Amino acid sequence: VLSLPYKDTSYAFNVFLPKVRYGLDALRKKLTGATIQKLLSQLKSTYMTISLPKMKIETDFKLKAALMAMGVTEMFSDNADLSGITKLLPLKVSDAVHKAIIEVRSL
Repeated sequence: VLSLPYKDTSYAFNVFLPKVRYGLDALRKKLTGATIQKLLSQLKSTYMTISLPKMKIETDFKLKAALMAMGVTEMFSDNADLSGITKLLPLKVSDAVHKAIIEVRSL
């Protein structure tokens, strides 16, 4: 595990590498919230030279189905009451999307 803290040290870019070549699928199956916390709690500070490739990873996840499955339905209906956030009524949410971008440019 390589943990690179950002300027705001409350956050870090964590890199998890498998112990064996081509072991990424096995590693992904083992990584749970608990195992990640355990690995991060065992980190030790050290100085080293590293190189990371420049990369940009983008993903998005449509949230509407997941929200509706959890019972968050009214904001998607014609009965939505969004008066607390805007005076433009009637208003409802047509979709909700989460987008994440990770870009490594240089260290």
